[in-house]
Amino acid sequence: MTRKVFAASGILPAMAVLILALQPLNAQTTVNTRSRPALGLALSGGGAKGLAHIGVIKVMEEAGLKPDYISGVSMGSIVGAMYAMGYSPDSIAHMFRSFDWEPAMSDRIPENKIIFLEKRYFHNSLLALPITRNAIKIPSGLISGQQIESGLNHYFWPAAMITDFSKLPIPFLCLATDVVTSQRVVFRGGYLPDAIRASIAIPSVFTPVRTDTSVLVDGGVVRNYAATELREMGADIVIGSYVSFRGYQEKDLESAYGILKQIGFLTSLADYEEQKRQTDIMIEPPLKDVSTLSFHDVDSIIEKGYIEALRYKDVFRKLADSLDSFGPQEPVIPLPEVQYYRFDSIRVKGNRLISEDQIIGVLDIMPGENVDRHMIEERIELLYGKNWFEKVKYRIIPEGGRLTLEIECIERPRAMLYGSLHYDPTLSTGAVISFSAKDLLTHGSVINIDTYIGQFYRVRLSGMQFIDKSQKFGIEGSFFSDYTRLPLIKLRNETGPMISQNYITAVSLSKRLSLNHLMTFSASLENMHLTPDYVTATSIRRLSYDYFRLSYSYQANTLDKKHFPDRGVTSGIYLSTSKLLRAAERKGSVRSVYDPDDQDSPFTFDRNYVARAWFKTYSSSTERLTVSLGGDFLVTTGTDSVTSGNDFWLLGGLDAVTDRSIPAIGFHPNQITVRNIGGVRFGTDIELFPDLHLMLDFNLFALTEPDREYGFTIMGGYGVGAGYMTIAGPIRIGIMHGFYDRQVLYKSIKGYVSMGFTF
Repeated sequence: MTRKVFAASGILPAMAVLILALQPLNAQTTVNTRSRPALGLALSGGGAKGLAHIGVIKVMEEAGLKPDYISGVSMGSIVGAMYAMGYSPDSIAHMFRSFDWEPAMSDRIPENKIIFLEKRYFHNSLLALPITRNAIKIPSGLISGQQIESGLNHYFWPAAMITDFSKLPIPFLCLATDVVTSQRVVFRGGYLPDAIRASIAIPSVFTPVRTDTSVLVDGGVVRNYAATELREMGADIVIGSYVSFRGYQEKDLESAYGILKQIGFLTSLADYEEQKRQTDIMIEPPLKDVSTLSFHDVDSIIEKGYIEALRYKDVFRKLADSLDSFGPQEPVIPLPEVQYYRFDSIRVKGNRLISEDQIIGVLDIMPGENVDRHMIEERIELLYGKNWFEKVKYRIIPEGGRLTLEIECIERPRAMLYGSLHYDPTLSTGAVISFSAKDLLTHGSVINIDTYIGQFYRVRLSGMQFIDKSQKFGIEGSFFSDYTRLPLIKLRNETGPMISQNYITAVSLSKRLSLNHLMTFSASLENMHLTPDYVTATSIRRLSYDYFRLSYSYQANTLDKKHFPDRGVTSGIYLSTSKLLRAAERKGSVRSVYDPDDQDSPFTFDRNYVARAWFKTYSSSTERLTVSLGGDFLVTTGTDSVTSGNDFWLLGGLDAVTDRSIPAIGFHPNQITVRNIGGVRFGTDIELFPDLHLMLDFNLFALTEPDREYGFTIMGGYGVGAGYMTIAGPIRIGIMHGFYDRQVLYKSIKGYVSMGFTF
């Protein structure tokens, strides 16, 4: 039988033939003798264009028409499966609006989903290279789908127990392509999120889905619109919504891109012509100017589908009346909301390097425990944030009356090498090289080596051993050294630049309170050296201090992005007590060493205490505007008689240069030596274009300098600058003005520039 595809013109006459063919000759005698014809709905692939399907479905519902079967390919599989579960068109639209597509389509996990100890490496390097036993492995660059799969698991949570898709409120199937056999794969059952993930695996964009025998990619490679499968399911009438590529005309094939795209779609386009012949009503919304990645235009794309489908609304209404004359349609009862699942067992799949005990320990879910979707998502994010895996996901598997939680992972190599470049006037030009290795020596061990190689260097070596299965507690041994030029340090009656060189050896006990919160207790031996970068009147050439310090810190970081964040909070509390054990002074070739028992010592050996607290919040009232508000508080005791402070802190700059630096716009990094401060800061970030930022900042402080015996000084500053996020890191440039009564050597108006990722 040859079928006609009904277009907008001439719909009613053609549709009348179809309706008459369906109508019984005598309704009173045939309602009970003829079964109601089944209606199928086929939804094509097309990326973001597939959102137009929602508008088509909405018009069908307004006309009283609901499908008995649904088929979907690629984006059509997501929309179709949601509708098959019983979600309304408005609910589906809301889900797409609320889903954050930007990180999902770039595989960039938000910073606040990375475990605190790993935040320094995520999104902070130009290169991140896995190191295997044989070589450095160059990554494929494809999107693994970590965020996409998390979203699929979240929204299809109520369907986790349904392994036969014909048992959904509306029977459903979707298509993928096996690139090994070049054949289409029809998913009529299994774990629904897995089936959809295979159907949307666009080649060269998403990594394929691998099984024991197949390598699966987007179904649209061979069939982007599945009408035949609807007929096989039992559909007597097929309505289609097609939003994908329709092929170029000869005039459009003048570029290499056009020819290559046409060639890439040849198989799918030829198949589409065959599928159209299996379709009774075809709706093709005009989406030529819509990108397949325009997920931020949810409402406008849905509207295009809705407007096009309105042209068929009378046809839909008459078809609904005709079908209802055979008898009422079985009501579609949405899947009930599932609050939680209780698992009988937990198993791990795909791990070789990381033990099952470690993975389940971090997951921290026990058999028999009530687990809701938010809890499992948080634990999966925690596992992924450990930086163990390229991808980690879960699936829920009913097996013979028992329920199994399966964790599937693709592991990273044990070791990673990170690299990038950086420049600013304070640190000059340098390379940031880092190495991280996990479980290299023992299970639960982490070794990190971080270096800034340049004129002013930094080196941090650390080894941590976690002591519990969930890896919340860790013991760390570390060594840190830096070489930094401090612009203005007071040396008795002189003020000038000094070179600061530090060697710090520490032992710490850390507890991870949650994904974004860390508490640490530390004991450290600190060897500090100050070398005047000028000829002094006192003939002092070098000062050395040896401290023993005990400290406590609590840190929180919920920022969504490391650079140019839109929302989140960074805050902390730092408390310490230190004791000067020994000090040395070199004048000319003579080095004098002093300890606490020396009565004639020029150094102060009194115990010193430090309390510091800080916070900075970011919030976005609109898509382009981010407002930040922050504050800093610092109290120290004791100063030294040789320099302006034996345990000094430094104020100034956009970012902290050392562990004793406090940022302040309007001043160069580390420009002002302080003992006590209290201040507020305010900023706005306007994203003029994608990744291009206009920044306005202001801060105001009340401070006490080390040599001030009483009272305080008011100082502040403001600045305007521009920032741009590049693949090699953020670039920031601007001009600022600082007002401070004691400002020496520097003008009040200053410029600043910074390029690349940071140490």
